[in-house]
Amino acid sequence: MASEKTKESKETKVKKRMISVNFTGKELLNGEVFDTSKEAVAKEHNIYDPKRIFKALTIILGEKEMLPKVEKELATMKEGEEKVVKLSVKDGFGERIPDLVRILPAKVFVEQKIQPVPGLVINVGNAMGKVQSVSGGRVRVDFNHLLAGRELEYAVKIEKEFTSKKDIAEQLFDKYYSRIPGSKKEIKDENLYITNSAEFAENLKEINKSVTELAKGFGVKITFKEEKAKEVKKEVKKEVKEEKKE
Repeated sequence: MASEKTKESKETKVKKRMISVNFTGKELLNGEVFDTSKEAVAKEHNIYDPKRIFKALTIILGEKEMLPKVEKELATMKEGEEKVVKLSVKDGFGERIPDLVRILPAKVFVEQKIQPVPGLVINVGNAMGKVQSVSGGRVRVDFNHLLAGRELEYAVKIEKEFTSKKDIAEQLFDKYYSRIPGSKKEIKDENLYITNSAEFAENLKEINKSVTELAKGFGVKITFKEEKAKEVKKEVKKEVKEEKKE
């Protein structure tokens, strides 16, 4: 029996693959685009955000970084392949839950210096909600996911599949550490050496564990090093001086 269970678990385990994906998601009912990785598409459909970097998204299949059905389809695709994935309400963000539509006193918004108006998306107690109406000192807010109860469609394309250990190491660093101030990398064969500021060391402990485990699955070994804050500041100043010379 034990051997049968072991065999079953191996068969159901999703093979980890690192891929770069361009995608566009839209509602089926009205054809409205709600998210995309392409800058031109975002501008065309008035969802462009200048603070956002529009580019193909690097994901690891099996890590649930996209909706399950979309990820399942991506797992069957090859580099360069495109596909349109249609999602039922169940496969998307689920049915709308009436109990998640709540009436809040206006003072809640006053305290946060927010002027509630219909259509405004807000964050209350770490929950995202959309204001439906404002009347008599009361505000009606819908805390359902903005796409709950809607059928969706995702157009996806695998732009690249990362298979070499060097490429995988590069992508792991860019995905998890490139936005952390002072973080640096060095890659030698299948080894990725990451230097982080001691200032962020405590907050990065759990992330480091998770990324190390992910890297192992691809045959990449990660070694972490801490750098004192003073050393990081010197490095930043040096970079600024070099930029001015250029």
